[in-house]
Amino acid sequence: MATTDSTNASRASHLPDPKRTQGPYRAFTSDRGWDEAWWWLGIPVVTAIFILATAWLTPDFYLKWVLPEGYGFLELGHFFIPLAAAIIAFRQLFKPFVRARPFTFAFLLFAGLACIYIAGEEHSWGQHFFYWNTPSYWAEVNRQAETNLHNVHEWLNHQPRAVLQVGIFIGGLLVPLAAWFFPIVRRNRWSLFLPAAALVPTALGWLFFRGVSQLNKSYGHALVQRPSESVETFMYLFLLFYLIMLARRINELEAAARTQPS
Repeated sequence: MATTDSTNASRASHLPDPKRTQGPYRAFTSDRGWDEAWWWLGIPVVTAIFILATAWLTPDFYLKWVLPEGYGFLELGHFFIPLAAAIIAFRQLFKPFVRARPFTFAFLLFAGLACIYIAGEEHSWGQHFFYWNTPSYWAEVNRQAETNLHNVHEWLNHQPRAVLQVGIFIGGLLVPLAAWFFPIVRRNRWSLFLPAAALVPTALGWLFFRGVSQLNKSYGHALVQRPSESVETFMYLFLLFYLIMLARRINELEAAARTQPS
């Protein structure tokens, strides 16, 4: 009898949907577990090991191939990772579920545009690839004489970066910790937008290199040269993984809508 009641309660509950004002809600099943640890755990771990190993064991290789502006492994990642994240965000805009929810649509549109901005700014909108000269009038207002916006004013660089890093700390570390103790965190109307627990390794990678960067600034201890580049790598990985998880949740919501009444 208890099993039947539990099953009926599960069927009566709904996936977290910002458009649905009444629960009860159940947690998403599309948030990946250990069956896909190769990417949500493996990629951050391998990335961190690669950065540290090359910086310590083969510093010449690190300086020549990993760190260089424009074509280094990290810098290329700073273009392709947010570009991939933008593609995922924009693809969701064509789904009926998203188009029927103005807030979700606006959220994904903003996320996609933000990722395009990051990818473009990281390579000065192609200047790091094609090496064109910066117009003289723009070089006068850009502190690095590049064709980008983030070197023009801190509100186009430091403030957006700070907002993203606060989001990673709260969403990637505090939210999963809270959900561990209070499962209701994953079972409310707005849980669709909360980062999945699988993003914790990426958030920890960001936190580690953020600490390295602060030590470098405060005490001059260079565990790796220009650790800010590693910080950015994990920031952008977090964005990509977050949008992958969000897209999976949207797919799950659409599938559920086809199989159960409103």
